[in-house]
Amino acid sequence: MGKIKLLLILAVLCILSLTYLGEGIAGTLRDVKARGRLIAGVRTDLPPFGFVDNKDVNKGFDIDIIQALAKELFGKGDAVEFIPITLTNGIGFLNAKKIDVLLGGEVITKLHKEVIDYSIPYFISGYLILAQDDSTITKYQDLRGKNVATIQEGTADSVIEELVPQANRVIFKGYSEAMRALKERRVDAFVDTARTVIHFQRRNVGLKIAGFQPFGSVSYGIGIRKGDEEWLGFVNATLTKMKETGQYQKLSEKWFAEAMALLLGIEKPAVINKVNKEKGR
Repeated sequence: MGKIKLLLILAVLCILSLTYLGEGIAGTLRDVKARGRLIAGVRTDLPPFGFVDNKDVNKGFDIDIIQALAKELFGKGDAVEFIPITLTNGIGFLNAKKIDVLLGGEVITKLHKEVIDYSIPYFISGYLILAQDDSTITKYQDLRGKNVATIQEGTADSVIEELVPQANRVIFKGYSEAMRALKERRVDAFVDTARTVIHFQRRNVGLKIAGFQPFGSVSYGIGIRKGDEEWLGFVNATLTKMKETGQYQKLSEKWFAEAMALLLGIEKPAVINKVNKEKGR
């Protein structure tokens, strides 16, 4: 076989291999369109981002965001299959191609960005402090010398370590353990993202949000498989369009009005708890 012929064969093989790899990495948009529906990994236990109502229907801010993506793709928002994920298995589901996008209050972190890509932030928040009603803590600086509950591998733990190194961080594996420790006064405070702290304050009598002043910054993004630039571009373009048309603002008001009222001091926890009780929540 001549050298020229051999080089041509090798060149063809290289092109075929590159084409194959490209399809494997960047084919989500094509695959979703061919399938006729979007498969999304969402939380079912994280209101107001994602939860299941009493009719077993997925609801929440993330759900509405996903349905907007589906409508952009197919002209209808119900062309979605929701796959329940947890705090720990979502990235694995995404990289195993069990889902097309990952939501569920996904905080954008340097560690996670090593294994997946993220959309532009679709929600930005801060951190809050949860404490006993009689606590004198009003700001994060007051946590110096205090026992502060955080969640293992959570971003709040890193924030407290950085901002208040004098605090004694008590790290728990799960939220129920942390809440139990706070209510039993084995720790002085619990720190996490604003939406998490508001969620637990509204469900635990005797606990308050200390100060109502979020600190630090945390951004949430939609998880996409590494290197899938075409799909990432579509998701980012849709989010941008939602913000420009006012759709995003409407969804924010729909799902976070009470939380914002609480943070701004317009409504205090007791008022919100009373309203929720009347609604049967």
